[in-house]
Amino acid sequence: MSTSRAIRPTPASAKTEIDAPSQGQVQVAPVTRREFMFYVWGASMALLLAASGGIIVWFALPRFKAGEFGGVIDVTSIPKPGEAPVKYPAGKFWMSNDADKGLVALYTVCTHLGCLYAWAQSNFRFECPCHGSKYTTDGTWIEGPAPRSLDRFPIVVTTNNGELTNNEAGDPIPGLSPTNVVNVRVDTGKRIKRDGRV
Repeated sequence: MSTSRAIRPTPASAKTEIDAPSQGQVQVAPVTRREFMFYVWGASMALLLAASGGIIVWFALPRFKAGEFGGVIDVTSIPKPGEAPVKYPAGKFWMSNDADKGLVALYTVCTHLGCLYAWAQSNFRFECPCHGSKYTTDGTWIEGPAPRSLDRFPIVVTTNNGELTNNEAGDPIPGLSPTNVVNVRVDTGKRIKRDGRV
């Protein structure tokens, strides 16, 4: 006994009622190929800009470690007052202890055109080999084409009795010798430009 059911066709009026959206519903058209490419292009541009911005921030922000130029450098020994200055190549500064003015940290670059000046022991002063600018032991301009005196770095001095001497202005600190100084911290990230030739 096989029973077969006859499939009745749906009337056309019922079909339109099922497929037609009810009132209040919005029918959304499918995304076209042009719209899809526009969205992909926009997303790729946003990703490119975000990656470029991240790379720029990564390289632009300073990341200095202690003991290298741009950071704080600890100096354990200083020259005696009136002796020749000592150069610290890692920090790019000269530690000079003028007998009259005091201890100062001087940037190793000449203020004229950026040459590296040197200590001239015979004349007991700093001299630039490029164009002949000359400076005293505390970095004050003497003669030559340099527009101003040498740049300085701020220093913090710890003495034997535990006193701290902070010099944010970069001015020389008088009365220091190797016998009464335990440590000198030079902040090479804060270069102090001196105006004029005074």
